[in-house]
Amino acid sequence: MLGLQILEYKDALTEPLKKPGHWTVAYIEPSMAWPVRVQRIMYLGDEYWIIPITSDAYPGIAVRDADANDATKEKILQFLSVLSWLDRSGAVLVSFGGGSSPFAFQRGKGHGFTIREEIDLRYLPEVTDVKARLALGLMRDGRGLSHVAYSFLSFYRVLEVAVGRGQAIPNWITQAVTRLPNGRGKDALTNLTASGVSNIPQHLYVSGRCAIAHAGGSPIVDPDNPSDTNRLYKEKPLIEELAELAIEEFLGVKTASTVYREHLYELAGFKRIFGQILVDDLLAGKAIPSGTNIDVPAISFQLHGKGPFEAFENLNPVHIVQEGSKVRMEFEREDGRLRVKFNLDFENERLEFDVHNGVFGAPDDNSSIYARHKAETLEFLAGYYGNGQLRISNYETGELIARKDEFIPVNVMPDYSEFDKDVEFWRKIENNRKELEDR
Repeated sequence: MLGLQILEYKDALTEPLKKPGHWTVAYIEPSMAWPVRVQRIMYLGDEYWIIPITSDAYPGIAVRDADANDATKEKILQFLSVLSWLDRSGAVLVSFGGGSSPFAFQRGKGHGFTIREEIDLRYLPEVTDVKARLALGLMRDGRGLSHVAYSFLSFYRVLEVAVGRGQAIPNWITQAVTRLPNGRGKDALTNLTASGVSNIPQHLYVSGRCAIAHAGGSPIVDPDNPSDTNRLYKEKPLIEELAELAIEEFLGVKTASTVYREHLYELAGFKRIFGQILVDDLLAGKAIPSGTNIDVPAISFQLHGKGPFEAFENLNPVHIVQEGSKVRMEFEREDGRLRVKFNLDFENERLEFDVHNGVFGAPDDNSSIYARHKAETLEFLAGYYGNGQLRISNYETGELIARKDEFIPVNVMPDYSEFDKDVEFWRKIENNRKELEDR
């Protein structure tokens, strides 16, 4: 990616990572894109630090002020497995280290990595189930291994964790292959069927799992036989996608693509606020009974990675209007200086926000506050046009209520230089008015 710079390890660490403590670090070789800068991630109540890609040392994940025991190391690897699941990629542990500082674990400079600015955590699942954690660990291992046979075996072991043993796996595979999406897994299935394999579950078990795990029977996978390796390369996408599907269906851990397709996150928080009974009535087209009390909190209306914008903070509900299975909501600052409007489309699981008809400001009252809010509104609009990700949070608690994915302008070519000029203009007006107000 343009604009991303890989630093030396000594230059990449930020101040929090230079602070002495009891550090435990997992140094890894990721096959996923890895950040080029330090990233702090809170996950299930624990703090993790992403050690970035550098020119002279392995990247990794660090934990501070924790006992350097197997329990801490296990937590780090479980977190790494969740990141790998999120990215549908792998990562291999190189070594554990640490001490009073997350010291560099040197590597050759000829190494190559795929890089990114930071890990996108929007679809990061919270995994607490023991079986699910094991399955994700096996997926990470399978996707990170360069040895095709052991990679194949890791994916089959996922089925044994998620689906069960004995006849449960072949029974499930028989009907699961009909639900595979178009892609490499389905192509592998088509090629197997075309080659004369009629019993797919038996083939994957006998010629795959058993042939790899056991050397005393027949068939076996011979590491010196190129045809065995070539066959497994062709069949691996099938067992990998079946493993992924099994984790979703039996263990309830959804892939990022499934979460995106369902878009349940757009209204999840509002569904909790409205309550299931009221949501069911809305979906059925029933009118909300007069006098119904809905405890809607004040909100922060913000953009991910932008702002914060003071003008869009502490907005209180002023109108809730039902329109069939939709609910139009309007929120306003207590001082009346700014109002936002959006719709909750419960039938289609969508948060509808029209940037051209969703933000309303009060008339100019010649105050510095007006000028400041005007500048912030322009910054908000520019950020939204620039593929902004809308986030609605509870103002008091910070809890995320709803969010949308990147806004993609259609038939619009925003001139961001004009936005910048207008923002600068109103910032100057703000300063001028503030000087007059302070006299």
